[in-house]
Amino acid sequence: MANNFLTDDIIVKDALRLLKNELVLAPLVYQDYKRRFNKKGDNIRLELPYRTKAADGPTLQVQPMVDLNTNLTIDRQKHFGIEFSQTDRTLSIQMFRERYLRSGIVQIANSIDRSIAVAIKTQSFWYAGVPGTVPGSYSAFSGARALQTKHAVPDDGMRRAVTNPITCSVLSNEVKDLFNEKMVKDAYVKGYYGDVAGYSMHESNNLPTHTVGDYGGTPLINGASQTGDSLVTDGWTASTQVLNAGDIIRIAGVYGINPQNYENSGYLQSFVVQQDVVSDGAGNATIVVGPALNDGTLTTQNDNGQTVSLTAYQNVTNAPADNAAIEVIGAANTTYNQDLLFHREACALAMIDIEEPESAVVAERARDDQAGLSMLMTAGYDINNFRQVYRIDALWGVRCIYPELSLRMWGSSPETF
Repeated sequence: MANNFLTDDIIVKDALRLLKNELVLAPLVYQDYKRRFNKKGDNIRLELPYRTKAADGPTLQVQPMVDLNTNLTIDRQKHFGIEFSQTDRTLSIQMFRERYLRSGIVQIANSIDRSIAVAIKTQSFWYAGVPGTVPGSYSAFSGARALQTKHAVPDDGMRRAVTNPITCSVLSNEVKDLFNEKMVKDAYVKGYYGDVAGYSMHESNNLPTHTVGDYGGTPLINGASQTGDSLVTDGWTASTQVLNAGDIIRIAGVYGINPQNYENSGYLQSFVVQQDVVSDGAGNATIVVGPALNDGTLTTQNDNGQTVSLTAYQNVTNAPADNAAIEVIGAANTTYNQDLLFHREACALAMIDIEEPESAVVAERARDDQAGLSMLMTAGYDINNFRQVYRIDALWGVRCIYPELSLRMWGSSPETF
């Protein structure tokens, strides 16, 4: 049955409901920073939790607190424009949604989910899986779970796995054989495939692939005892872009540690390349990596100008040796699917209210505080073409705050099923 008349607030509220239904990644990440922003371009400094390292013996050893922080900026805006008549307002809301709203809202939802996936992928340094192989087995995710547990990722029911359709298709067959009827039923719910190996499993077609750089030569660490986020290296093919931003590397003899007990995890520490790397004419190159190498000897300056130890933030067993071999994960110049496994706290999304323009003929906002979503519909009169044009906007920011709580699962090439 048709509505008597679709008002502006009905239209924008239905657009928000549609957006909420289309999002996959957004509900899986942290969203409580929204209240700290007011407008586009706002930037907040997020102070990360203090860490201390327990000391031995009865004598008190006070450790100075160190402020470590990262930034979250509201810098992403998407909109779509529509034109409809007064007659169109007499359609049922279902007909209006399909005719005017769905296509644009789906694109905005995809943009939000994609921004989250890219943020996690580009900062995640832990990895699992075999490049070139679909990780479509229970054991693949169980192994990833063990790796994250080994590195103290909280196992509190907030671990998520977002996989591409190829992984989901292969995994779903095993799910049907291994698990109960409820999980099989859940697999038919859009985007959700039940719980597997301690992860809530979700499907998304917005996960970015990754193309590995052209890492020719025999890359080595050039100089012993390097720490921090910049590595001096040599042995690359000369005058070539040898690494792409997002490549994952490991260094011989440099192991990660459990951040709770500071013991060797038994896994080589992996690092994600932060920007493209080009070698010089002699095959030398400097690599900016995350996380910064900290063998327990790093220091920083506090607000009072004092030198403060960062031993509590130690993340590797030792600094690399001179001429230690560098391993790049994946085959050179090859593209791979990337599934994402992460704790809810790894990434933050802040979707905020857009300021209403004073001159707009229509300015209607819809907000869902529980879901952390907000949209604004405005309209203006086009005097040249004698028509009224509407637009619906979304504004947000996203940041991978704790990349140590995330992991990239390497998969097959995109064209492989």
